[in-house]
Parts: sequence; C-alpha cells; structure tokens
Amino acid sequence: MNIQQINNSATMNKDSMLDEVDKINKAFYGKFNYPWPPLSFYAYTDQKFVITMLNQDIGSWRNEVIPERPKIWVAGCGTNQAVFTALKFPQSEVLATDLSSQSLKISEDSAKQLGVTNLMLEEKSINKVEYEDQFDYIICTGVIHHNDDPRITLGKLSTALKPNGILELMVYNYYHMLIEESYQKAIRMLCQRDSVNDLELQLSTTKGLIANFPVQNLMSSHLSKYKNAHDDVEVADVLLQPVLHSYTIESFVEMLTGSNLECLLHCINQFDKAAGKINWNMQFKDPETSAYYEALPDVNRWQISNLLMMEQSPMIWFYLKRKDSPHRRKTEKEVCKEFLSTKFGPHSTRLKRYQLNEDGKYHLTPTFTSIPAPAFPTDSLSCKVFKAVNSTISMGEIFQKLKIEPSFSNVNRVRINLTTSTFPYLKAIGGGGEKIVRNTRSENGDFGF
Repeated sequence: MNIQQINNSATMNKDSMLDEVDKINKAFYGKFNYPWPPLSFYAYTDQKFVITMLNQDIGSWRNEVIPERPKIWVAGCGTNQAVFTALKFPQSEVLATDLSSQSLKISEDSAKQLGVTNLMLEEKSINKVEYEDQFDYIICTGVIHHNDDPRITLGKLSTALKPNGILELMVYNYYHMLIEESYQKAIRMLCQRDSVNDLELQLSTTKGLIANFPVQNLMSSHLSKYKNAHDDVEVADVLLQPVLHSYTIESFVEMLTGSNLECLLHCINQFDKAAGKINWNMQFKDPETSAYYEALPDVNRWQISNLLMMEQSPMIWFYLKRKDSPHRRKTEKEVCKEFLSTKFGPHSTRLKRYQLNEDGKYHLTPTFTSIPAPAFPTDSLSCKVFKAVNSTISMGEIFQKLKIEPSFSNVNRVRINLTTSTFPYLKAIGGGGEKIVRNTRSENGDFGF
C-alpha cells in the first residue's frame, strides 16, 4: 500500500494507518540512509560546556532546568545524530531510536570507532513507545512531520518527557516547503504504476527532470540546485519524501496545545545561522507599528513574522516544555530582562576532532578546535558588548556604560548572539533568575520594552 491509498482509505483505523506509514518510512530510510556520514565528529573537552549553554538557550541563567547528567532520548536519530549527542553529553545516558535498522547499524559502527560508551540504540517507532516521565531532554528534529498523524507522535514525546524536562523539536516551516511538497506530490502521481509507487522509478525520473526540466520557473530553478548533489540520498530526502507535513507558527502552536506542551524559545541552529535567520522578531521602522508589535505575546509576534517573512522566516525549531512543568514559562521579554540583570564572563572550550579518513574510518586528529569561533562575534553590536564584558558588573550596566538603548530589540539581539549554544561567547556567573536590576532604565523609566 502507498501513501495515496492510505490517505484515500475510509475504513482503515488509526492504528493501522500509523503502522502502514511506519512501514513506508522504514522502507524509505532503509533504502536512503539519511544523513550521509559526516566528515568529522567532535567531542568537547569541557563536559559541562554544553549543559551550560543549553540552559542559557532557554533563559535559565542559573543552570536550574537541565541537570548536569540529563537522561536523553534522541527520537528518530537517523545515521549520526545519536553519536553526535552522546559525544556532546559524555556524562549522560543517551537512548536513540529509529525505524531504520540500516541507520542504526551505521550509528553503531561510528560509535564503536569513536569509543562511545554512553549510547544505547534501539529499532523502534516513536508511535509504539510507552515511555512515561523518563527523560530530562528529548531531541526530535525533522521526524514527526513524516508520520501519519504528527499529533499522536508528539503526544508520545510529551508523555516521555519528565514534568520538568525540555523537548527540542523541529518541524518543517510551511513557507520553506512549498516547492518540495508540490514536487513530491507530482512525482508520486507521475510514477505510480498499477497502484505501486516505485522509488527507483521516482529517483530515475527525478534525475532526468533535474537535468532537463520542460519549463523555466521556480521549480526548475529549485531542481537545478541538485545537479551536483552529494549522492542519491540527498536528492531523495528533499524531493522524494513519501510522507510530509509542514507547519506555520499558528498550526504548530495549535498542535502543541493538544499535547500538553508549550513553546519556550526558538532554538538557534546551524542551518538558520548559515542562512542568517536567527531571530523570530521583526524590526519595523514606524515607531507606532513597532511598539504595537513588541507589545504582543510571543506567539502572536512570531505568527506575524511567519506570515510576513514567509520563506525568509527561521526554521520552526523550538525548545518546548510540558504545561504542568514546575518551571513557569518565561516570556521572551522576561528572559531579556533577566539577561540584563545577570553578570557574565567569557566562555570557551576546545573540541577533539575525529576525521573520516580514506580508509572509511574515523581517527582522532592531533589538533584541537577552539569554541567559540571566530574569536569575536561578527554581529557589530554584540561584538561591542562582548569586548566590554566585565564579570563585576551586570549586562544592564554594560549597556549603560556603552550608552546602548536597552530596547527589547537590542537586548534580544545581543542575548542571541552572545549567550546561546550557536553563539557561546558568554557564561552567566551571577544574577539572573526572577531578580531584575532596576537601575538599568531607558529615558522613559523602564527597560525600553
């Protein structure tokens, strides 16, 4: 049975549909092991570095949310995310699950080469797990949107999370996937023969269309990007996905509501960093529009940004928590106010690098890589603040000293560019929490936001 037949079936019950889609995904990722082996794996020399930055990502300036040795689940790990995670959290117990036995075998081989001992791999569908209140941190990126009913899959993740745990979740942004979804639907219809969708036929037809598309349009321009694709896996993962859902901020938040989950903050990731899309907040030149926009609740602002920025909006990649968590959700503005009241010092570590050699094996290189890199932030405002950091005074006092208006826009920009996992320049060393320094005010007597 193929995905179109499943969608057209009026008699199939929900469990059967979940099972059938699991089978489709298992076959797809068994054939196309994604992602391909990385050229390098890294291990941090400072084992607390990642925990510190992860806490700061969600505005926990006192390292109070993610424990030093979290129990972690990588849900839908593919070929390498399990290994990356185990290396990042060497003192933690990491469980990684996936539908594809081939992907898990690749992960197992890599883990053995690197001497990873804190990782357990299991072939299992997220839809079938019975975990309850077990994990401090769950990573599930690029997975639930390939399931028949992502709400059901997300519910499993929510139940598996400890009440005070954190879920890192990424689903496709609707405005990023318009062309891909159109192509995937068309190629399935074009390559269906006797009610069977042949992946080999889809792949060969796609290669032909990449080489010679019949019209010049957005589709032809998009397909041309894959003329020099890494391999068939890269083409298949983008253009031949058998099951795909995408979301706007509005539909994403609606899905969370039924799963006892709520958004914390955007997870700044390597893909958004490369694309220069690291902030969900827009800046309007008109003061009245800007003031009204910034006064809105977080989700409403992000929804407006999603609608207006469209394909230029960031990935829908967020940190989430359970609604019944003992940790109250802080608004983005509250996180920024606590950021101003906190003292910071420079933060750095080194990475051990395992390089993929010509023999197909990973070998430890004799050199270390320094993090963060580059040595100074590339964002001009953040670099100015970074150079003025003094561990004896708060960030708000640094803003005062530099005569920087502590507006929400400025503060959030500096917070993102200096204190997140993707930009790990500063570590909180004092202050934060619920206490807010009241001597750091703008001309109107407040923080400017």
